[in-house]
Amino acid sequence: MIPLIIIFGLLGLGIVLVAYGTVAKNKWGINWDPVSCPRCKTPLPRLREARSLQQAMWGGWTCQTCGAGVDKWGREIPPVAPSSIAIPEGQMRAVLKKRIILAAPVGFCLFLLLDWTGITDGGFPSDWAEALVQVVANILWTVIFTVSFYFAWPYLLGRFFLKASGRDPGRGQQPEQDRKA
Repeated sequence: MIPLIIIFGLLGLGIVLVAYGTVAKNKWGINWDPVSCPRCKTPLPRLREARSLQQAMWGGWTCQTCGAGVDKWGREIPPVAPSSIAIPEGQMRAVLKKRIILAAPVGFCLFLLLDWTGITDGGFPSDWAEALVQVVANILWTVIFTVSFYFAWPYLLGRFFLKASGRDPGRGQQPEQDRKA
């Protein structure tokens, strides 16, 4: 019971940090709004490949046009990576698909851990037959969730991230203002 309290306490602390970071606009927060370069006003892509450890951990971009460093809130920071690295949208989608499939073993381990800690209806198996049943059930759950998310992520991505900025670079759609300029 104590490990469960510790786990939920740490999760609660994480939620508080993220909520405060979102309000205070610090590195712990989550920015759902589209971001543009503060120097040249170029819209930055919602999907990005991190170019440094700092960008991987805390978000941010290096502007493709002017080379400015931009944090996740759209504020200028010193650039942490060269601006010459550009990944096409189609290639980025392929990378995301691979990452979803590679995350499946993590999901399997998480489902098995939840069963064996007794959080779900399971519990630690008393014999090998029960352990085998739990492993097979968790393999099925992992396959179901991975396949569902593999096919649902393009919709979620387009619905919440790409279309929110008014353009979908993967489909070549741009708003009228961008086409006139």
